[in-house]
Amino acid sequence: MKCVIRFLAMIALFQFLLLPVPLFAGDQVPTEKEIMQAGNEPPLIPHPVSDAATAVDCLKCHETGKKGAPVTSHPERKNCTQCHVAGAAKE
Repeated sequence: MKCVIRFLAMIALFQFLLLPVPLFAGDQVPTEKEIMQAGNEPPLIPHPVSDAATAVDCLKCHETGKKGAPVTSHPERKNCTQCHVAGAAKE
């Protein structure tokens, strides 16, 4: 009987490990529009940001979409961290 239980537990474990990965688990970065549609809060910053960071630093990537960064819809606003806060950093 113990062998049957172990066998069923192994099958359950293998099925769990073979489940599909969530959509945004890869390198695909959602657009700012997609993020904003998820709620009324500004999107979190998913990478480290120094305390001395300025809008110039942010716009290096977010003005043109460099390295897959979502392009900002409001580059005229110069205090990014007034609304956007650091979230969990992507590894």
